[in-house]
Amino acid sequence: DTSIIDMNSEWPANNDVGCPPSNKSVACPLPSEHAGVAPMAPSSTLGRHLARRLVEVGISDVFSVPGDFNLTLLDHLLAEPGLNLIGCC
Repeated sequence: DTSIIDMNSEWPANNDVGCPPSNKSVACPLPSEHAGVAPMAPSSTLGRHLARRLVEVGISDVFSVPGDFNLTLLDHLLAEPGLNLIGCC
């Protein structure tokens, strides 16, 4: 839904970043610095993390077009057992 808001109204200190959208009735506290952040293993990569998260949220098929700058990402998507990479080229 689209809504028009009063630009003069008060905004939360964090601008609702990192919080679910609110109707100003639920407060979303700012986490303390590095709270809940697990240390990353040296072998952790953004591509591997994205591939795992896609599977975790129930995505099984990923459409892809290979190119110069995304080949490493596609390698991580191919390596994830729960993903089916569908080439579109």
